[in-house]
Parts: sequence; structure tokens; C-alpha cells
Amino acid sequence: MLVVNKVSHRFSKNVALNDISFECKAGEVTCLIGHSGCGKTTLLRLMAGLLPLQSGEIALNGSTLASPSLMVPPELRSVGMVFQEGALFPHMSVIDNVAFGLRGNGAKERAREWLARVGLSDYADRYPDSLSGGQRQRVALARAMAPEPAVLLFDEPYANLDVPLRRTLRKDARQIIRETGAVGVFVTHDPDEVLAMGDNVVVLDQGVMVETGTPQTLYEAPKSRYTAELFGDPQMIEGVLHDGGVTSPLGEWDRNVLTDPTIANGPVTLIVDANQLMLETDSEGLQITHIDSIGGLNRVTVKHGLEGASRDFECPRDLSADILVGSRLRVTPKFGTVFAARTLLD
Repeated sequence: MLVVNKVSHRFSKNVALNDISFECKAGEVTCLIGHSGCGKTTLLRLMAGLLPLQSGEIALNGSTLASPSLMVPPELRSVGMVFQEGALFPHMSVIDNVAFGLRGNGAKERAREWLARVGLSDYADRYPDSLSGGQRQRVALARAMAPEPAVLLFDEPYANLDVPLRRTLRKDARQIIRETGAVGVFVTHDPDEVLAMGDNVVVLDQGVMVETGTPQTLYEAPKSRYTAELFGDPQMIEGVLHDGGVTSPLGEWDRNVLTDPTIANGPVTLIVDANQLMLETDSEGLQITHIDSIGGLNRVTVKHGLEGASRDFECPRDLSADILVGSRLRVTPKFGTVFAARTLLD
């Protein structure tokens, strides 16, 4: 287990990390997600030993790797790292890249085993400039895993690859981490990558840990506005909370649709994922004027209010056959899926 305990870090007067604590289990992938500048790469570099730790502690299986008074060198940490660009040595063959850092007479044999594991046995004698981006990342993964590290760190390694290839490489990396029992830590700014890769998630914003949990929990029931806007297909709707429930342009809802039904009455911004909305026909409901397909979702335009103002919202693609342009409907979120942010505070 990798433990990050009360870690803080500054660059001059700028706070990069502020009192960060969480645990990463063996055989699982912990994703660090946030916008650029949130501190996730700084945290990864501290784990790898590429930066000295100013405050707090990082420990692996009970042994301290870093503290203000101790810094275990990177090569002695049992930590592998896969960078965004692969960072292969251009003057070395593929097999020499993978064998780099391995000791003993069996280095080349172990390198060949890992090339076979990532599906590149036939590329051993090639050089990095003759490989595609995806192949270079596979070589980087093999090189990082060949020494059999206890921890494998990923610094947005698939950000520059096309979507189908990213999916394949994520699946391969996740499987290898589970099979080897390594601790996986994956830095990304892509929520879809978190949902595909992560067992657990740490959400960072401006150096602060906003919340942690499983990807599905953060997707379905976020506890912060930042996380609600980060995951899924968020829609922001102005509304009002009162004792009887929630008033919104899409209808009257019970308070049990909120992630926190106890929030005080008053004006709020309601944040709900498109896939959490349920649509039913209702003769007294909103009148549909347009339905457009947008990728895996539908965008529905309705008239609401006494003046018949138009309102767009997105919803799941699969609609019942009786929901058509001209019909009327009722829109209701699933229980516990709407995050309410107090308007006066935002």
C-alpha cells in the first residue's frame, strides 16, 4: 500500500499542494484528476522521488519513501513511471530500452518477456522513431514494469493518442496492474479515463483534495460542485429549494432527488448529469418543440412557463415511443443525483 499523509508543497509563494492525504491499494488503480495546475503532476513527481518533499510523508508498505528529513533516491523506491511522451531513448533499440535499468545476465530475456506481454515481440530490434505513438507507449509500459516495481505511476501517458487506441492501452495497463499486484497511480484530466481505469479517485483543485471515492460514486452522487461539473454530462439549471421540494424550469421535484436533501431553502444552481434524467409523458407537462440526437444523448427543447419560453436540456438517447415533438412530458431526476450549489455563494 502506498500512503500519502498530509503532503504539502510550494513553488516559491505558490501553493501546489495543501495537506493531501489518501491511500493507494496494491492491485488497484488510483486516479488523480483535476484541471491543469491542480497539483496532480507535482504529487506524482513527489511519489517518484523527482522532487524533495517539503511537508508530510509518503510511505510504501510501512517504509517511508519521503519526508522533510528523508528522501529515498528514485532508483531505490521500487517505482516505475510512464510519461506522456513515453520518454524512450532514441539511440537504443526497443529491447535495449526495455532492458535499461535491469541487472544481471537475464536482463534481455526479461525484456523479451515483457515485450511479448505488450504484444511487441516482433519489434525488439526496431528503434523508437520507427514506431507509432501507441507502440512507443507499449514499450514505455514494458520498460516501467520490467523491474517489477511495487508502484507504477502514469503521467497522462495516452493524452496524445486517438480514442480507440487509448481504450486498448488503458485496458492493457489496468490488467497488468491487477495481475502483478502493483500499486497503480494514474494522472489524468479526462473523466472518461477515470471511469475506464480507476478503482478509486482523488479529485484535486488548486492544490486541495476536493473529495475521494470510487468513480461510480463520484459520477452518480458528487459531494462538491467541482466534481459534479467534472464528471458525466453536467447540466446547470437555476432553481429554488423550499420546504415542499425543488422548483426548476423542468418541473417540481421532491427533495430526495438531491445529493444532500437537507440543504437550506433558497436559490440554487442545480447540477445534474444528462443520464440521470427520466422522461415520462404528462398531459399537463412541458411541450416538446424539438428533439435532436447529440452523440449518445438527445437534446430536447421544450416550452415552459406562462410565456412559453424555450428551454433546452439533454437526456438519455433511448426515449419511449410516445415521447415525440408536440407531446408533453414530465422530467424527473433519479433519486440522489442532483447537486445543489447555493447561488449566493457562487
